[in-house]
Amino acid sequence: MIRLQALFRICTVITSLVICAIPASDSVSAGAVTFGSGANTFNMHFTTIGSAGNAADTTGSPNPAGAVSYTYQLGTYEVSEDMITKFNASQSLQITKDSRVADKPATSVSWNEAARFVNWLNTSNGYQAAYNFTSTGVNDNIALWSSVAAWQQDGENLFRHKDAHFWLPSMDEWYKAAFYNPVTSAYVDYATADGSVPTAVASGTGANTAVYNQSFGQGPADITLAGGLSAFGVMGLNGNVWEWEETSFNLNNSSGSSSRGIRGGSWVDNSNNLSSSIRSGGDPAGAGISIGFRVASLSSSAAAVPEPASCMVWSVMGLAGWWYRGRRRK
Repeated sequence: MIRLQALFRICTVITSLVICAIPASDSVSAGAVTFGSGANTFNMHFTTIGSAGNAADTTGSPNPAGAVSYTYQLGTYEVSEDMITKFNASQSLQITKDSRVADKPATSVSWNEAARFVNWLNTSNGYQAAYNFTSTGVNDNIALWSSVAAWQQDGENLFRHKDAHFWLPSMDEWYKAAFYNPVTSAYVDYATADGSVPTAVASGTGANTAVYNQSFGQGPADITLAGGLSAFGVMGLNGNVWEWEETSFNLNNSSGSSSRGIRGGSWVDNSNNLSSSIRSGGDPAGAGISIGFRVASLSSSAAAVPEPASCMVWSVMGLAGWWYRGRRRK
């Protein structure tokens, strides 16, 4: 009996050592995150964007683009009208938006308003706000963070706080999720599963489809019916509505009033505007009936998987405890 117990303990320790050896990026599982409370609760779904340390693309716009050294998560769907409605019902700060149907993407939301929404996602869950608003106007421009407070991964980003958990996707983060294929380690021209020009649809989830080439009156599809998925598994990066990037159009992130990048095309655009070669820009205080946004997030791997060093320490401690207890029985 004692020998069986000893064998069990050894197997347990070995298993923990094997788990420690698994890279954190291979252990990430994305899913739904709940925001708000009571009647104003909503879920936001995230997809893990792995393949950390991928090379940049040199064929699209801007050039280079898409290199990200860390694992992160991107909203599987665009932010919906329902999410903004419940945000507005939760506090005094009110974000403007178009009114279609609850599950349609929220449009006519300025970059500044989208950033306010993202800050609330952080602070309502106990995290640091991503963007530095120093005045109370819902559409006021941000101030820059200091270098000490600013995001430093892949270069200094004075727009984003280093401790933020949710943010608007940067140019590189958005580009990678749309146009990088993690299986082939290659870039494609369109955010479809196989990289081909998508088939135009008004709504649906068919592979290699996107919501574009539609009449203006048709409007965008529901966020969960916005065409097929990208190679990473994100919906609506092509068509449905244009999406705000966090990054300034000039890529410098050096002024809160600078134009911001917009990507992806909308339901009324042709296939050219969906491609990796097209990037537009807009005033952060401006808004458009065909412009929406989605949210990026810190990878959950840090919380889900112990650091290798600490995991090894606990495994060794467990082995030592088993050896000590065995010695005492003799």
